[in-house]
Amino acid sequence: MKIMICGKGGSGKSTVTTLLARALAARGKTVLVLDTDESNLCLHRLLGLPLPAVLMEAMGGRAGVKEHLHPTLPKPPAEELLKESMTIADLPADCVAEAEGVKLMVIGKISRYGEGCACMIGGISKAILSRLHEGAEEFILIDAEAGLEHFGRRIDAGCDLVLNVVDPSFESISMAERCGQLAKSAGIEAFYLLNKVDDDLLQVMAAKIDPSMILAKVPRNEELFLQSLHGRALNVAIPAIDHLRLFVEKYKRPISLNFSR
Repeated sequence: MKIMICGKGGSGKSTVTTLLARALAARGKTVLVLDTDESNLCLHRLLGLPLPAVLMEAMGGRAGVKEHLHPTLPKPPAEELLKESMTIADLPADCVAEAEGVKLMVIGKISRYGEGCACMIGGISKAILSRLHEGAEEFILIDAEAGLEHFGRRIDAGCDLVLNVVDPSFESISMAERCGQLAKSAGIEAFYLLNKVDDDLLQVMAAKIDPSMILAKVPRNEELFLQSLHGRALNVAIPAIDHLRLFVEKYKRPISLNFSR
């Protein structure tokens, strides 16, 4: 299945993506993480991976992307980076880093002054998710850009589940409510993971959002904070993440399980 992990900037999307990817891979699942955030520079470090070739650059930068997605002339198979229908194994090898069962593909980054907006990165992400077909034991985790623009671009249309990471702030709680509305209008199930919360904060936050949509809560963790601060690979075992892993492994539509931990 494909899981979009989204939320306010700084809420902990990349941390949750990393920990969930590691938890799934540790149980023998094939995991692909798609970095679709044009501003986040550290996801590969959190995963303990080298930075692979950035897909947009491998496609020839902004000038080459349109020709790859909408070619005017057919390309020989050796020149095709993205097929019309793909599996994880079909992704260009130079653009995929892998370690300990987790694969990473970076869609694009804003790296030069005046190069333009992130619209093209969103377009590539949407194209990949619509073309990429995962197997029964394969999970694709999408670390989204901060905010809700991915809904406006319909990038989520290729996903099975939306996981909104909510930190203890009014802005994050407000965004979670809007996220739920947008996901529902797109016909996609959305759930919340409360991050950086203790029991007192949990009660406050649960009073402001639908508690039936809360899958898990991750408490503040000093070790995790320091690993992230220093750009190290995250390797902290957190029970809430394993509970989340169990949920997504057994996920069915319509929902038959609801783990609130």
